[in-house]
This record gives sequence, structure tokens and C-alpha cells, in this order.
Amino acid sequence: MKVPFTAGIFPFIILLMLGCKPNISDRINKEASLSRISKLPENPLEMTPMAISLQTEAKTMSTLYGNSIAAKRLKDGADYAVGSVLYLVTWKGKADPDWFGARIPDRVTALERVSFDQDGQKSYTFFKGPAWDTDLDMKKGERQSFILSIPIATSP
Repeated sequence: MKVPFTAGIFPFIILLMLGCKPNISDRINKEASLSRISKLPENPLEMTPMAISLQTEAKTMSTLYGNSIAAKRLKDGADYAVGSVLYLVTWKGKADPDWFGARIPDRVTALERVSFDQDGQKSYTFFKGPAWDTDLDMKKGERQSFILSIPIATSP
């Protein structure tokens, strides 16, 4: 009995498609994640990204994240409202194993948080790793002003 050509090629195509499926677990950059840090009041990576910057000389990259109240600034361009929370997360960069010449985040090197309380007062906190304890021995006034002066991303 002769098997038609189309009946024989169909299982081959199915096997080929299943064999070409990428391994998703290898694609997750776990070193750049903050999921295991429990000392933070909230996970900044679950907030809205508002601005991105690259520091080529230091080989770091930073992203400014904001909660839903701060993210309203993306739409209307107004000042940060009461209840806004901002995080500036800085990663050390590393070479991308999949794209020659590209760089991706490696490990988090700094976490900075600026929040606005009910009275509109600003507070700054620097989280120092690897245990991510709070550390206020930095030039907090300068860093707070710097974070608040970062121009937010705009979209047409």
C-alpha cells in the first residue's frame, strides 16, 4: 500500500514546527529582575516606564518608573501630583548573547525612590544592595532634584 505524499509530509511538518520552538525559560533575564527583593514598598518593574537613559561611559542603563498617579504626567504634562511615586532603577549593562554589539541589563546597581505624601512633601530614599536596605547617606537633595528633572518620554 502506497502512502500519499501529502499524508507523509504532514507529520514531518508538525515535527519540524515542534522542534523549532524556542526555549522560553532561557530567554528570561533573571539577573535584571527585582522579583526577589522584599524590602521595597512596591516592585518598580510593575509600574509604568516613563523615561530611559544610557550612560555609555559607566556602561549602565536607567529607567524611570512611576505609579499610576505619576504616569498621568505622560498624558497631560502637568507636575507630579500628591501620591506620585517614582523609582529610578539603574542596571549594569552586559553584552547581549543573541545580538552582536547590543547591550542588555545585567544586575541592578541602584534603586532610588521619590514619593509625594498627602501634604505634597517630597521624600527620597536610596536602596543599597545587595540586601537592599535603605541608605540616606547620599546627597539626597541633589539626587531628588535630578530625578524630578528627568524629561519624560513623549509619544506622538
